[in-house]
Amino acid sequence: MERPRLMDFMASRGPGLLGICSTDVAGCAAIVNAATERLLYAKEVGDSGWIGTWSELQFSASQTEPLITTPFDVARIQSINLCTNPIPLVNEFYSYLRFGFGRWPKSSCAANRCAPLVAYDRGKFPTFSDIIPPDKKVRVRLTDSGDVGKRVLLQSKDANGQVRYSLDGTVQVTGDFLELAAPFVDSPDVVSQVLGIQKDVCLGPVSFYELDTVGATERLILTMQPGETTASYRRYYIGGLPTSCCSAPPATPGTVQLTAICQLAFVPVAVTTDWLVIPSIEALINECQCGRYLGIDEANAKQMAQFHHGQAIRLLQGQSVNDQGALSPAVSFAPFGSAKLSRARVGTLI
Repeated sequence: MERPRLMDFMASRGPGLLGICSTDVAGCAAIVNAATERLLYAKEVGDSGWIGTWSELQFSASQTEPLITTPFDVARIQSINLCTNPIPLVNEFYSYLRFGFGRWPKSSCAANRCAPLVAYDRGKFPTFSDIIPPDKKVRVRLTDSGDVGKRVLLQSKDANGQVRYSLDGTVQVTGDFLELAAPFVDSPDVVSQVLGIQKDVCLGPVSFYELDTVGATERLILTMQPGETTASYRRYYIGGLPTSCCSAPPATPGTVQLTAICQLAFVPVAVTTDWLVIPSIEALINECQCGRYLGIDEANAKQMAQFHHGQAIRLLQGQSVNDQGALSPAVSFAPFGSAKLSRARVGTLI
């Protein structure tokens, strides 16, 4: 299965059907992004997602830092392996269930050695690693000189735990605007916690470091890609980690290897070489037509929108069958929806 790009949609019959010039990159990107978001969040998608919307990633963790944070293009982890063995993965509510294990880590267990072997979803965070107070600032380094003058909004708490505010001209904002400079720019005050990060679209990656104002040492806490504008990353706490994996020697002593099947997040396309998350051009064309009819105020427009949406869903389901097979037990596939087969008049005498 070839992974399509925005230029492949532009070269298809889609722009002509939608009344858009095939060379209009911004216009094609806008309708493709809207269609992609609708298909990714459609109720028919199931738990595993459409073909091409998941990926296997590898992480490292240790007993001293039993946390993993996913990249910006990952929505969530679907399944996770520790040292090639599957372990349970639970959501944020699991720690608060009555008669359950409660929230880990617990102070009564030294180095987390008595914790159950479970991966806990911790929600979204603005950095890969947290600031460790006291006496820390945030240092921002650019990688492309063409990004000099671009701005970053650093939202944080100061040394006293108070949210920082500043003026952007005459407008009060939460946080401090930092203007990128070579080789780096530092936050104006000590930071005890990062609450959020926003930045302009850049030409190269932008890295954020924890700067120790006493020892002048740096520690990388985040790298944002050129097209990223807001920092938000899924984090998981891994309880009950062993000291090492018996299946293979660790790359770093004291660390263990984890692999995970991850559901990809919606990342808007902007240029012709950007990859499309939905791997079917025909499905995208139908969903784009659905969006076109949704914006028309006519009696039968909503019916036509529903028709094209249904066509897009059928194409994606057919692509799943073609790529994975209809009877594959490892992929959630519901061609008749969530209804019982008897309700769909399948396998019953009529």
